[in-house]
Formats: sequence, structure tokens, C-alpha cells
Amino acid sequence: MRIVVVGGMAAGATAAQFARKTDRKAEITIIGKEPHPIYSKCGLPYALQGRIPTFERLVEFDEHWFRQFHIDLRLGTEVMSIDSSTRTVTACDLRGGSEGVIPYDSLVLATGASPWMPPIEGAYVEPGTLKEGVHLIRTIADAKRLSGNAWRDSRAVIVGGGLIGMEFAEALTVRGVHVTIVELQPELLLASLDEDMAQAARQIIEKSRIPIYTGHLAVRINGERRSESIVIEEAASGHRMELPADIVLISTGTRANTEIAVKAGCALGTTGQIKVNSRCETSVPGIWAAGDCTEYVDIITGAPVAVGMGTVATRQGRTAGTNAAGGRSELPPGILGTRVTMAFGMHLAGVGPTESQLRKAGIEPVVGRFVGSTLPDYIPGGQEITVKVLAHPDNGRILGAQIVGTSRVHQRINAFAVAILAKMTLEQFSKLETAYAPPIAPTLDAITLACDVALMKMRRR
Repeated sequence: MRIVVVGGMAAGATAAQFARKTDRKAEITIIGKEPHPIYSKCGLPYALQGRIPTFERLVEFDEHWFRQFHIDLRLGTEVMSIDSSTRTVTACDLRGGSEGVIPYDSLVLATGASPWMPPIEGAYVEPGTLKEGVHLIRTIADAKRLSGNAWRDSRAVIVGGGLIGMEFAEALTVRGVHVTIVELQPELLLASLDEDMAQAARQIIEKSRIPIYTGHLAVRINGERRSESIVIEEAASGHRMELPADIVLISTGTRANTEIAVKAGCALGTTGQIKVNSRCETSVPGIWAAGDCTEYVDIITGAPVAVGMGTVATRQGRTAGTNAAGGRSELPPGILGTRVTMAFGMHLAGVGPTESQLRKAGIEPVVGRFVGSTLPDYIPGGQEITVKVLAHPDNGRILGAQIVGTSRVHQRINAFAVAILAKMTLEQFSKLETAYAPPIAPTLDAITLACDVALMKMRRR
């Protein structure tokens, strides 16, 4: 069997590994545009700030590893076309320019996504060439370019206040760069949190004295060949102001790389990403897809959602690679959307849809919100933690949760992830026997007390 994987990052490399576990004799080829084998893109902010000593340390499996398992790794190579009728791929070596045709029996598309550039005047010196100091971040090469411009006491404006924008804002601050954050939405982090929880997160972030402009959009980048300043506009009033900017980092989301999938005949879903089923099969026989180029369903609402988390991409890669090699593997019935990050001393975590997303799906959730501590009140060192739980109004089934604090949020959200997957109710979860010891955790944890609050609201109804 001949298996070709297009894309060598989290989803693609995992697909190749599990294809090899499934079929020890298959011919497996990975075709990747980047010069590096699989590395952690999520680690880029931490390599930029110096917490990870070099960008090369992000590489998880080197070329020797792939050779050891008889996987043909072709780096610096781009797939130009796919002929699904003859089951062949045409690829071009980007370093030498030579093209070749590679036959396949099974094909896995893991083409990922690319940063999205909003229509900001003056971002490019010419089509396709960003001004010096203007950055989009997706690869090691992108991060190295940013690192070369991030000198101490330079001034940076981050356009986009989501998870990635906040992580890079902190990384640049650690480097001694003066950072300002500009976000179009009325609050930071609204893709991950409801507005009340986002406000709780912002209160922690603002202790770092980082200038934040929410409800503003970037209009124009000034400077002939390099960035000198950026003009932003308040969405509500139209008032404009100019901020000094040696660096402008655009962090406004991504768009899936679906061009070759469309040419191969693969159907796209409502999100504009490749539509796959629970086996990661596309609409074209013999072609699977995984990772940021795909969509899957939300486990709560059933609505298609874009895959954008490394955890989901890796699980899809396992499923796609196993099935492409003739095995049997299925994804869970939907995406939980479990998420976590930290920046400027603020830790946030979430799982499941937000309150606004549930309303869009026609569900008016019961909400429980509790502000507690990570330790009993009588012992010093406890830190404030805010927990919000969302449940179905008819049966109390837990649908989502969000947590904001300064530590210990990720394992608490993992507990909620288990609860959602197990279809637990507020009453069941509120009876959870959580671990307790004075220097470690309180007698009753905030995650169960938030459920108590929601239960009282349900009973009053």
C-alpha cells in the first residue's frame, strides 16, 4: 500500500506515525512545504521570549526519526495538484524547482491554515511583501523574523486580542518591548470566554499596565518601507488615533489551506474548511483529511466548527492515518473545544460553547458563576478563581464551562470536559468528591460550588 500525507505538522506527522503502526509494510511519504520536520507551533511564543532556548528545540521528531521508521520525509516540497481519478499527486521541490508525480492508494490532506491579514492600508511594500516590522506568525521562519526586530525598548502593536495575540504580547514584553494591544471586539478573548469572564481576565491583565484598546480596528500602517506607526479607529465613534509602532503583529485568526483539496474534488463545509466524517474521510474516496484545514461538529450544538486546536488535530491525525492504512478508528461524536492559556499572570480555560454560542444554537442556558479560592480561607497563599458553568435548562446537563484565575485552572477545566463527554448533570457534578488538603485545595472546590449556584437557579424556575 502507498500512503501519501500532504503536510508534515501535528496532524500530518501523526497520521504518518499511525499509518506505520497500522501497516508495517506500507510505503509512506510525507510532503511538507516547510524546511523543518514536525515542530510545536504552539511553542513559538515561548521560544521568542527565551523560555525555550532556541526555535530548533521545538522540533519534536527529527529527520532521523522518520528514516528509522521508513517514512519518506520530503521537506521543502509543495503539492501542486491531485488527480483523484488516477490517484496521483504532482509535487514540486521548492529548492530545486523540479516536479515529480507520486502515486498513492490512500491520501491524507493535512495542509493546515495560514494567517489572515485584514484589509489594513500600508501593510505591504508591494503585493506579497510585508513592510519591515509588519508580521504574520505561523512558522519558525516567521517567528525568527519577528525575533530579529524585537529589540529592547522598541514599540509593538498587537492587532488581535485572542489567545495567540495575548501569548505573543507577553513574549514581546518579556523581551523588553513596549506592547499595546488593539482588539475590534468589545473585550479581549471573546472567542474563548463570555464577556463577564473576559472582563475578569482583563482585570488581571491590566495589572501589568499594558495599554489595551478594545472596540478599535487597525486602519493604516505608516512608514515608507518599514512600520513607523499605526492608525487605529474606534468602531463606535469613528475617532482615529496614531500609535507608534516599530512592530505590528497581526493576530486576527487563520484561513484554512483548502485549494488543492477543492481541486481534488473534496467538498467544503459551511465553515469553508474540508468536510470530514468521524473516520476523517472526505467526500472523495481514498482521501482523508485532518487538522486545521478541516471542520467537524460541535459535540453540544451539532453545528460544524473549524478545527483549530492542536489536540484535535493530533487526534484527527491518528484517526486519518489509521484508516488510510486499512485500520479502524473513529473520532468522538464531536469537538469539546477544551482550551487553556496564560498571559501576564492571567490563566484562563474553557470547554464547550460560550453562552452566546449556545444562544445562537437556540439554547438559553442556566448559568452558575462562583468566585472562590484555590485554598481554604484560613490558609495563606490562596488565589482567587472564577468559575462559570453553563447547563441545559430542561435537564441540567452540563454544556460548557469557563475558568479565570492566576493558577490551577487547567485540571479543573479537564474535569468539566469529562463531565460534558459523560453527559453529567449539574446535580451529579455538584456531588463530586474533590480532593482536599489545606495546603493544596479547599474542602469544596469552586467547580462544584458553581454547579450549586446553577442548581439553585434551576430550582427557583
